[in-house]
Amino acid sequence: MTTLDRARTADPPAAPTGRDRRPSRPFRPEIQALRALAVALVVLYHFWPGRLPGGYVGVDVFFVISGFLITGHLLREAESTGTIRLARFWARRARRLLPAAYLVLAATLVTTVLVAPPSLWQQWFRETLGAGLYVENWVLAHDAVDYLAAEGDPSPVQHFWSLSTEEQFYLVWPLLVVLGAVVAARRGAGTRRTTALLLTAATLASFVYSLWLTSTNPAPAYFATTTRAWQFGAGALLALWLTRPARRPTPDGLRTALSWTGLAALAACALVYDDATPFPGTAALVPVLGTVAVIAAGAPSGRLAPTPLYTWRPVQQTGEISYALYLWHWPAIVLAPFALGHEAGLLERVVLLAGVVLLAVLTKRWVEDPARFSQRWGMHRTRRTLVATAAATAALSLVAGTGFAVTNHRATEQQELAARLVADPPECFGAESMDPDGACDNPALDDVLVPAPEAVSHDKAGPEKCFVGIQDSDLVDCSWGPVDDADVPHVALVGDSHARALMPAFQELVQQGRISLSVQFKSSCPWTDGPVDASGDRARTCEAWKDELEPWLEKQAPKTDVLVTTGYLKYLSGDDEQQAADIADAWRPVADRGVPIVALSDNPRHDEEPSLCLDRTRSTSPDRCSVSTEQAFPDDQVYEQAAREVPEASYVDLTDLFCRDGECPAVIGGVNVYRDKHHLTTTYTRTMTPYIVDGLREAGVPV
Repeated sequence: MTTLDRARTADPPAAPTGRDRRPSRPFRPEIQALRALAVALVVLYHFWPGRLPGGYVGVDVFFVISGFLITGHLLREAESTGTIRLARFWARRARRLLPAAYLVLAATLVTTVLVAPPSLWQQWFRETLGAGLYVENWVLAHDAVDYLAAEGDPSPVQHFWSLSTEEQFYLVWPLLVVLGAVVAARRGAGTRRTTALLLTAATLASFVYSLWLTSTNPAPAYFATTTRAWQFGAGALLALWLTRPARRPTPDGLRTALSWTGLAALAACALVYDDATPFPGTAALVPVLGTVAVIAAGAPSGRLAPTPLYTWRPVQQTGEISYALYLWHWPAIVLAPFALGHEAGLLERVVLLAGVVLLAVLTKRWVEDPARFSQRWGMHRTRRTLVATAAATAALSLVAGTGFAVTNHRATEQQELAARLVADPPECFGAESMDPDGACDNPALDDVLVPAPEAVSHDKAGPEKCFVGIQDSDLVDCSWGPVDDADVPHVALVGDSHARALMPAFQELVQQGRISLSVQFKSSCPWTDGPVDASGDRARTCEAWKDELEPWLEKQAPKTDVLVTTGYLKYLSGDDEQQAADIADAWRPVADRGVPIVALSDNPRHDEEPSLCLDRTRSTSPDRCSVSTEQAFPDDQVYEQAAREVPEASYVDLTDLFCRDGECPAVIGGVNVYRDKHHLTTTYTRTMTPYIVDGLREAGVPV
């Protein structure tokens, strides 16, 4: 979300002085006002998301402005000179955008090392590398991050996804305009008409693809350049329309109505849209068309026109600093809690916002403007600009890439250490220290923490192909061991990501030749007959997955000796009684086929990621970063109650492996128990294996 071409098209008039000679173009106050509105929406959405749930549409406003200004500039050059000097165009973009962006990235890297826990460095260095190369949107699309509903700690450069999208637009869009000019020259057709046809085709293709991907896989759709190109295209087509020859002037009354309608559409989106709104797609049409309406209306005159609002000095000044304000606000929000040691309160957020505005003003004055307009050191020359850009990009990439490589190596070492300790564990390692039959204490483990916080996020059950994500609903059948051997008990493990977290313990049993195993896992989708407490794609894909699960369970029944399940009860609908009844209803068809069911108790949940707490406090003490049993198990009776309603079902309570004397520690027997707020590490799950076996035997399973 850059503020785009803030050359004279949108800069307030200023007399050129000395070497600061700015090109003379008509001033368009409505575009600067749109920038001010867009950045205000995004900043307020990030500072106080509950107050402005749809503020993220500010990004779409910037995309439309980009398409409008850049296409108009390119078209004027093509028509007046017969060519487009691409290197010169890209050099101007680099002078406009990169100095401030690279300053923010460098400052963010330094601050990350100073205040953020090392456990976050690997991912943050990786994303900073992607941001510096302007491919952050594809990094996030690959990771399939749910930008609007993510639970984990986002990186302080995640907002560079929109900047990356725009930079890619700047690279590709001029080539389309050049192609239009070339085709027009060869066919003897008009440049404007040929370019319009080409850009219209590209815009429609992107829009159709956006609709499809948003409906089928919305997380990457949010970030992909291909799903956002139509928004730039809308601005581009508007530029072609407004600059067409012999265009009749539009009456001021109609322009006034059009302008207010566009502003009202943007305000409505900011207030009505939220993280459950499928985006982009048809929902993105409203902010896009609203922005188109405001730009098309221009700055109408008349008593009821919004032009006085557009030209109001605070609005224009906010538009002036909008790019820098966007750059600084998100790192400040993400890094402030680490610097403060707690989440920022209302007063602290207000002070933080004021600091961000001050940084934006200083950046505009001392970084953006000198880089754009000064002729010192010959930086106004295209070749020098491109060489300097390449050097700066290489330097930033080297620092971020080295940081990522070092932290990645450290994480790999920790994973290998954890694997060795699990294979040959010391006394009282992991769950053994919580043995219900007697306390086990090994002082040698007091200073041990495996996996280390910087490696804990990677310590999860695999393989990934056996886990159905939030946007998917097709079953993936994964099995291990001699599934068709009647002499080896066959276990089916079914549930959500909490059931998946227990899979390593069952894989240990497969390796020991004691069972064969088949699994079915779906993110955010506990096995229940009732609806899940989720919205949008979480709910839709969960129901579709459960519909496919039923015939799979029926097919598996003849060879299944026991079905084991658990789940994250947060996603169940209704009160405890209703949740238990819905779970029991899902179990009965399986139990009626003669398959016994064993429900394992869910694991504790935390308000803060325990690993981040351990990293921040530099502690391995079990007393640090613990949570009370009452907080950890707000729904601990549901599976037990469901098991009482189905005679063929049993309940195995594993709470004693996590909690003692009313507290659930984050470190147990030298093992880092949690990889996030509510998922177990693979290392700890493997140490639970003998106790899961005991529970299955108590339930009558011959393991």
